[in-house]
Amino acid sequence: MVKLTSRLNEIPGVSATTDDHGIFGFEYVVNLTKACIAARKTGRLIALTGHSFGANAAIMIAGRLTEQDIVVDYLAAIDPAAQSALSVPLNVKRIYNPYQKVDPVGRGIVKPANGESKAHWNARAIIERRDQLHVRIDDDASVHRNIVAAIQALTVTA
Repeated sequence: MVKLTSRLNEIPGVSATTDDHGIFGFEYVVNLTKACIAARKTGRLIALTGHSFGANAAIMIAGRLTEQDIVVDYLAAIDPAAQSALSVPLNVKRIYNPYQKVDPVGRGIVKPANGESKAHWNARAIIERRDQLHVRIDDDASVHRNIVAAIQALTVTA
């Protein structure tokens, strides 16, 4: 994720950070949610990216932001941990979910919000199966290109 963060920070107007969640803790979700709320108050767009449990945390943050009526402009959930609930709330405009089934770790495919129509889901989500190991998918150049292109497109329309 450090490589991706570096690439994102090359985009004018983007301020990306990498937060290491450690092994299994989600304690940082509260602070990152507060940071997103503060960013939105200054007019900034919100894009969340994460790999493995970090992807699950990004979905958790989006859920907390929906409680505050805050839109998430983009969410990239890279091979989230499948054992957690992966329903993406409706406050997320665009979703990118590269996942793998090569090894038993990760394997997370995000799902529509409860009651969301298939047409609405298909309009906002790109789900992409990749033939890679969980520990490599977050550094894949094509995954990075897709995320960078999506965030660049956001900055053009902002």
